Amino acid sequence: MGAYDFNFDLPPGVTYAPSSDRVKALQALMPREPFSFAPPVTDRAAWSRWQTDPFGQSILKAARDLAAQPYPDLSDAAFLDCLEKQDVTHINVAIQVVRKRQVAFLLAEAIHDTGEFLAVIGDDLKKLAALRTWIHPGNDLKRLNFDLKTVEPDLGVVHFVANLAETDFILGARLPADVRALILAEANRRVFEPLRQRLETGRDVFWCIGVKHNWNSAYLACCVEAATALLPSAADRAYWLAFAESLVRNSRDGFNDDGVCVEGVSYWGYSFTNYISLSESLRMATGGVIDLLDEPKMARASRFADEVELQPGVFPTFADCALGVQAVTWTRLWPDNRRGTPVHAVEPVAAGTDPFAGMMLQITVEPLLWMFRTNDPRRPQRRTLAPGLRTWFEASMLLVCRPGPATKRKLSASLLGGNNGTNHSHNDLGTFTVVLDGRTLVIDPGAEIYSFRTFSTSRYDSMLLNSYGHPVPRVAGRLQEAGSEWRTKVLAKEFTDDVDRVVFDLKPAYDVPALRRLEREFIFDRRGDGSVTITDRVEFSTPSAFESALITLGQVAIEGSKVRLSDGAAVLVAEVSIDGAPLEISTETIDQPPNPKRIALRCGGEVLKAVVKAVLRPA
Repeated sequence: MGAYDFNFDLPPGVTYAPSSDRVKALQALMPREPFSFAPPVTDRAAWSRWQTDPFGQSILKAARDLAAQPYPDLSDAAFLDCLEKQDVTHINVAIQVVRKRQVAFLLAEAIHDTGEFLAVIGDDLKKLAALRTWIHPGNDLKRLNFDLKTVEPDLGVVHFVANLAETDFILGARLPADVRALILAEANRRVFEPLRQRLETGRDVFWCIGVKHNWNSAYLACCVEAATALLPSAADRAYWLAFAESLVRNSRDGFNDDGVCVEGVSYWGYSFTNYISLSESLRMATGGVIDLLDEPKMARASRFADEVELQPGVFPTFADCALGVQAVTWTRLWPDNRRGTPVHAVEPVAAGTDPFAGMMLQITVEPLLWMFRTNDPRRPQRRTLAPGLRTWFEASMLLVCRPGPATKRKLSASLLGGNNGTNHSHNDLGTFTVVLDGRTLVIDPGAEIYSFRTFSTSRYDSMLLNSYGHPVPRVAGRLQEAGSEWRTKVLAKEFTDDVDRVVFDLKPAYDVPALRRLEREFIFDRRGDGSVTITDRVEFSTPSAFESALITLGQVAIEGSKVRLSDGAAVLVAEVSIDGAPLEISTETIDQPPNPKRIALRCGGEVLKAVVKAVLRPA
């Protein structure tokens, strides 16, 4: 994604404009006036209850802290500086702070209703409106938006507009008329007018409408949230609902049939949060007639974080997933707590669980949905189904192994196959992680710090994104290839209470003509303290170099054929052997944050065939 996301033209006569019949049908179901997930500020019974709540208190503090700070340097000059330096760091921070101000000032004013933040809301809006463009500079490399030659509403733009629309709907009774008029004018100028023109002509269609990754659900959700809360015309509100309903198929296609978000747990949190927002908008608009979560694949997707969790609070970090990621609490709890549910057995969540923990507070939808669209926001429930010994995601070739009740140590592991052409993909087929007592000792390094390169044609120059930085083989000096045609095959799988075993054919992941065979066998054994065994079997037509690897952020000690990996009290020992060549072990620190260590398990000299085995056990 990213490098090949371009605006496009539809075939002549084809448009993305929703059908007039569908617009009329939705309008007939919709409320007659604009609506939102939250009530207006004048409903004091709804809002005042949050004044003494810890969340309401934390929002008030955050708003006061932000109000005391100068407005971030989100300016035309900063935009140009970003393009000149090809560095998005400054602009990314500024955008995040501006959005936090929008959300914090809105919520603090709605909850406490003192007028304390009304002036700064208006001042911030005027500063934002004065910018030549709201698009991210990374999406305007040719300066077409900055030079006012076009207006492209990218994801950042629609997030701004959604926040402003909620501000208008909720605080409208307290806002000056000129502020409300400016919100509507900016929303029309920056989003609704240019986007509608593209939809109805089918020309220069903004690329994220057709993509099948997290941008699509976020984009559609923001457009609908803004339209339903802000636009005076019921027909216009119905238009944007119909637009999103017709294109949400792209969001669904971003998930595999087994419910896996191939972009990883981090992006599941963002993508599915926005899918929930869009689903709830349509559910509210139609009185429950349309429910995007009432579909088998998306019901599975709603449980992805639960099903992929290795140990409490520990998740695999494949694709552009942040190390140490915590799945968004409220998003995980949503299926069991949204109004009108559940229809299955539930129990109270663990004491101390805070549904507001981990909210970005850059988009209004997260707190508003939980505050006003759940059965009881301060007494959430969750399904009573405990995690099993394993989860095998068939379509994604993803295995999650957990310890059994008799296992003496808390050892877990994951294994991932599939293809190298997924969204936010790394070239990492066969990657695995090993977790001991809550510490991930063999890692997939997850996302790099985003830069102009990350989503360019040079993406896989990164040692964290190509296969060198993953615990997978290097074959004849070659790394894995990028693209959906480079994939794994499942040759065998066996699951019992004691042992899980999967064998991948990794040969199709490498462009090495001399490679005749490359199989990776993964064995997870729950008996005793537990163990993980990785065995790579390779054959060449001509002698070639071969090595496997372990990747870790822990401490490394090598003693002969043993590799000791440690993180505090958690210690794994890998016993390494090679059949067919002498064993060579070397370590290297990858020069990219978070600077993981790569431990090469190398065949000494070129080989025609070899078996490289690493048995990892708790120490």
